[in-house]
Amino acid sequence: MARRAPAAAPRSTSPVPLELKKRLDRWLGTPAALAIGALARLRPPRRLPAEVRHVVLCKLWGIGNLAMVLPYVAAVRRRFPRARVTFLTLARNRSLLEGQPGIDAILTLRDRGVAAPLRDLAARAAQLRAAPVDLFLDFEQFLRAGGLLARLAGARFTVGFDTPKQHRAGLYDATVPCRGDRHMALGFAELVRAGGIPTDGCASHEVALVPAAEERLRARVADDLPRPWIVLHPGSGDNFPGRRWPTERFAETGARLARTFGGTLLLTGSGSEAPLVAELAALLRARGAPPVRELCGALDLPMLVALLARADLLLSNDTGPVHLAAAVRTPVVAFYGPNSPRLYGPLGADHRALYRPLPCSPCLTNQNGKSSRCKLPLCIRRIPIEDALAAASDLLASLPAKSAVVTP
Repeated sequence: MARRAPAAAPRSTSPVPLELKKRLDRWLGTPAALAIGALARLRPPRRLPAEVRHVVLCKLWGIGNLAMVLPYVAAVRRRFPRARVTFLTLARNRSLLEGQPGIDAILTLRDRGVAAPLRDLAARAAQLRAAPVDLFLDFEQFLRAGGLLARLAGARFTVGFDTPKQHRAGLYDATVPCRGDRHMALGFAELVRAGGIPTDGCASHEVALVPAAEERLRARVADDLPRPWIVLHPGSGDNFPGRRWPTERFAETGARLARTFGGTLLLTGSGSEAPLVAELAALLRARGAPPVRELCGALDLPMLVALLARADLLLSNDTGPVHLAAAVRTPVVAFYGPNSPRLYGPLGADHRALYRPLPCSPCLTNQNGKSSRCKLPLCIRRIPIEDALAAASDLLASLPAKSAVVTP
């Protein structure tokens, strides 16, 4: 029977391709950033205000990035206990942030089309001017929208990444390097410290479970389904489908794991990935796999987090659920090729990042705006089924205790 996705289910419905939006951000944002930087050099450098009453954290794209940024809400609270904390993100991410502690207000930008995001950018700048911002932390690695909004809002002190080839530094009062040789979680931690906020003891990634979402999930996925629960996520979001390990290999790996360990295979994806997930389900059933549950488009973000928290293992491409699963201490086997696990791999001993790079790897970097023209991603196709089976079997056999990962 076909399943109807709830209204809050995340999906990509924009008729404007993501690559065009990134180009618009570059074409419009780069001249503005250079002009703002030139004007800034004419005045004395600004310093962090002595009294901070309003802090804005900005992370627009990237569910996995959000999982790595959320722990710093608590760090902001500890450093500025009387401050108002606002989170700026995309409208599609609101449901995830609404269940997270320590956030006083959520401001969102729509990402559908072109006119709506521009209108929202102007509206949010007006809102922030009415509630003056003392500290603006922009966690975007290459987009300029957040930094431009901070300037339009008149933020008293802004912090962001100085990413090579992206011409963003002029938007900020303090910058940290966006490096390609260290994990992004370490870059986020350095950015927070540049805002005068200690990060000692902060988890590298953390997402709170929402009780209401857990109840909604139980209504859809019964607790008594055979264990282990193995989640297969064959999609990769709306940025560069070349990050996907072949669907046939997902099916063969899932079927062979099910024959060895039993349990239930749960298939996840956004609404736009329904054909891909349906293809995977058909391939699994053709291989005689045990219970297969298709949940594509049926889970909002809090429900997805709840599912990953209850699962025993996630097999996924390099995309947001990798970091959501790691944030709730569920073992992960993740596939990399166009992107490097050195920068975006799941952190912790309970995970396996599979990567067989080519001389051209990685071709998706913050320095190139996470854009690739590769038509034949042989890098990720080099990962054999045997590697995935060995990694997944090792994790399922041991089912290690879950423990928090802490950044330096």
